[in-house]
This record gives sequence, C-alpha cells and structure tokens, in this order.
Amino acid sequence: MNTQLRVNFKMSVISSYFGLRAFVILVGALSASTFSACITASEKSYIIHDGHIHYDQDVWDTLPPADAIKMLRQENISRALVSATPSEGAAMLYRADPERVVPMLRPYKNWRHRYIWFNDPDLKTYLLGHLEKVPYRGFGEFHVFGQDADSIPIEEMIELARERKLVLHPHTDIGGMRIILRKAPGVAVMWAHGGFNVPVEILQQLLDDYPMLYIELSLRESMLGDDEQLTPQWKQFLVDYRTRFLVGMDTYKPSRWADLPEIAAETRHWLDQLPQEVAADIARNNLDRLFPQ
Repeated sequence: MNTQLRVNFKMSVISSYFGLRAFVILVGALSASTFSACITASEKSYIIHDGHIHYDQDVWDTLPPADAIKMLRQENISRALVSATPSEGAAMLYRADPERVVPMLRPYKNWRHRYIWFNDPDLKTYLLGHLEKVPYRGFGEFHVFGQDADSIPIEEMIELARERKLVLHPHTDIGGMRIILRKAPGVAVMWAHGGFNVPVEILQQLLDDYPMLYIELSLRESMLGDDEQLTPQWKQFLVDYRTRFLVGMDTYKPSRWADLPEIAAETRHWLDQLPQEVAADIARNNLDRLFPQ
C-alpha cells in the first residue's frame, strides 16, 4: 500500500471507530511521515510467511481485496494464512491472489455464532458446504475454551481435518488445548498466540508430547523484556524448537490492518535477534512445510 493510500485507510479507521470529532482532532497529528519514518527499506526486505491474517467484514469497505493484497505485498508478506468472518472474506482474498493467500475456514456463520458454534449440530454440514467452494487448507482461527472443546461437533470437525489433511488453528486456553490435542492425534495443530501467557515450561512439554503441535506467535506475551530484546528463556526456546513456530500479525480489527507495517517491523526486530537459519524457519519455512504449495 502506498503512503497516501495507507493514510486514507488510517483516517477511515479512526473516523469509523471514534466519530467525526475525534477524526478532526487527530487528522492534524497524522501525516505520511508519521507512518513511514520509523520503518526502513531493510526492515521490509525480510520475507515473512504470515500465520495469522483476518479479512473480516468490518474492513471490506475501507480496504478492498486489491488494496489488502497490495498491503501484504508492500510489507513483503509473500504468503499468508487468511481467515474471515464471514468466510467470504477469505475467499475474496484467495481469489484476488491465490499464490499469496492460503485460505482458512472459520467455523462461524457470523459473529454471534462464534459463541455457540462448538455445540452446533449442523457444523459439519456447514463446513462441508464451504469446503466445496474454496480449497481451504485448515479450520481456524476458531475460539473455544475449556470443556467447551469436548463436544461432538468439534470431534466431527477434527475428523474432517484428519480425512482431508487440514490444519487446526485454535485460539484456546490450556484446558481446551489439552482436549483438542487428545482428540486430534496425527492432525497438525497451530496454537494461536501460543496460549498468550502459558508458561514456557508447559509449552515445551506439550511440544515434546505432541509432535504435530505448532505455536503461532502473534500477540504472544513475555517474549521481550523491557529493552525490547528477546528474553534469554525465549531466545533459547525459539532456537531449541525452531521448526515448531510460526509468526503472525493477527489483523483481527481494522486498526491492526492500519498498523500492519509497524507490527511487521516489530516482528522482524525480534527475528533479527536469532541466528539467521532459525529466523528463516520461524519467519517462513515452517509455514511452507505445513502448507506446501
């Protein structure tokens, strides 16, 4: 996305979220230099294959598919797992750039369905209907917590993933993850956000116990210290399990799309603190192994 297009998009996000008064107050403080001054060309040169992009309905009007693809290209995100609510968003981006977009199917019919989907007896029918339309590569990102993960519809979804060699991308707590992993032997599972704040020791044990588990790192807490450097524990963890991590930007709301250049630069900042071959695995190679072209 060129600078002016990005400025216009930021303005539309501010206006829609905060109203006209805030828009007028803030517009004077936001300029093209604000968005680009801190991000150098070298920071964008490191290729990323992104494990967590959303293209939800709340961004369609302000960021049409062609502009969303342009923004991914501008940030040197050459492949991206894309899901959406409703699912048509992922389909739109896939059709706009099938080489770049790896489509993922969320099990939500709409935002309200997000809170009940795991008990929906018609879930399998819904999934099968959408799988016929687009070559989805997995189910997710989907939200489910604790004992809610222990349901027949989720078991049916997991069985579909096993039959079709699809990847699961759950956003869940430790209780929900343990249930999913027990139900999904032989199925690749990407834990969204790595459980946010689940201790490293528990993550290590799960990775050791479940060889098909991967950790997607968007919005993961406690990786960096106050100096914006990887903590010694996390740096060693990433090195030791280098083939089990993926990066993600998680554009779950319009402002995350508007801030994509900064989010990508922050990701590259900590990747640059790792040995080059480790950073390459986490930035792109692991996604390519899970989702071969």
